[in-house]
Amino acid sequence: MNTTEIKDELKLFDNSFINHLTQEAGNQIDYWDIRATISNGTTIDFTDQKSTEISSYEITNCGIRTFVNGGVGFYVLKDLNKDLIKTSFLKSIKLAKLTESLSKHKFKIKEVDPIRKNFKIKSKRKLADVDIEEKILLVKHHEKLASTYSKKVKNTHTIYMDGVKSYVFINSFGSNIYQDFSYLRLLNIVYSQKGGVIQRSINSVGGLGGFEILSTEKAENLSVKTAKESIQLLEAKSPVGGKFTIIADPKLAGTLIHEALGHACEADLVLSKESILEGKIGQEVAFDDINVVDDPSMGQGSKFGLPYELFGSYFVDDEGIPSQKTVLIENGVFKNYLHNLETSSRMNVPPNGHGRASSSSSKPQVRMGFTYIEPKDWNVDEMIQDTKNGILCEDFLYGYTNPTTGNFQFKCKFSYKIKNGEKQELMRDVALSGMILEVLKKISAIGDNNTFTFSSGICGKGGQSVHVSDGGPYIRIDNITVGGLN
Repeated sequence: MNTTEIKDELKLFDNSFINHLTQEAGNQIDYWDIRATISNGTTIDFTDQKSTEISSYEITNCGIRTFVNGGVGFYVLKDLNKDLIKTSFLKSIKLAKLTESLSKHKFKIKEVDPIRKNFKIKSKRKLADVDIEEKILLVKHHEKLASTYSKKVKNTHTIYMDGVKSYVFINSFGSNIYQDFSYLRLLNIVYSQKGGVIQRSINSVGGLGGFEILSTEKAENLSVKTAKESIQLLEAKSPVGGKFTIIADPKLAGTLIHEALGHACEADLVLSKESILEGKIGQEVAFDDINVVDDPSMGQGSKFGLPYELFGSYFVDDEGIPSQKTVLIENGVFKNYLHNLETSSRMNVPPNGHGRASSSSSKPQVRMGFTYIEPKDWNVDEMIQDTKNGILCEDFLYGYTNPTTGNFQFKCKFSYKIKNGEKQELMRDVALSGMILEVLKKISAIGDNNTFTFSSGICGKGGQSVHVSDGGPYIRIDNITVGGLN
């Protein structure tokens, strides 16, 4: 590995030190890996044009993980020096042996091909080159745009977050990986009021790269868009509940496929009997023309005309497995679970690059990256014209899913009534509910490539949060339960 590019504090993981750790492990354990990260970043938080937080951080952490026949040892360090790492490595081995004696599931981590490579995110404008004063001015600018958009705007909230990470991964299979990457996210929330009605809108942009993430038209118009939406919702009507055909936009379709289907595809939930998809590989679970994949591989930002990488993309996962396209559903048939090293070893299948952790001080879990529905051949106008009694649902506010049962409930941001093939009045507080394996079979139309797009956010699981993206084209679903205030 080319050490000239490696951050000085991480150069201690040289070949001599790695060989020493390998000798210490000997035949005591089946597998070990070490992740060490030096990260720094900035958070700027404004509410109603006044700062509530302006902070910067620099964090060093290191996670040492060992496996013995199903037993796992995990030791976390906040400082990096060889003596401390050696001592902690031996303690982690001891922990693995102890948990092995208590573990119900005995298994070996199956060996995979090692990777010895450096990875780096290319930035047109590095975050380190941007003064914090410029970042603060940007947040103040968006706050002002939102606050002064209308007298109906009552509260605004803008959050800027960025981070730069230098990361080393080594394991007993011979992998030696170094990464430099950076991310940025801008979030805007606006509350508007008219009489006794209060409405909220939220929008964000995020990605992997530099300050150029905020140079796109979407980023520049973020706060104005949010303010405009919150005011539009003040005039919207509440729906009457019942069974309707709904047309979901890419944001809502992506959320549905991530939350209601994607989590149930995570193999750790399958093994713990918490997934409705347990035992379903090879079975028809959806409309026979639908394909669903998770593909966190790099290079997809350019497909959407972006000067940066998608928020849910990565070079390798946190177990040194390359990111890759994993087919979840093909022509309506369920094909694969998402795996990390542990679940793939227990299920005797190859890992597919979905072992992810929020930091080096957390153990990798099975997580999604960029989950989406592949486009087909309908355009939106055709879907609307072909719908007699329905609702066009755009964007997502919040929701609830249960991967064990497949039950979900989502609330949409914008909705429009459709009557006899025509888009009519705007509605708010439209809520959708159902069982995902029933709803997937009620899909009757899938949009074309012109309607295909994505959204990005933060996904929580097991006390950890990771960057994700999801998306798809517009989709039409027949006979779905819709609820509202009336």
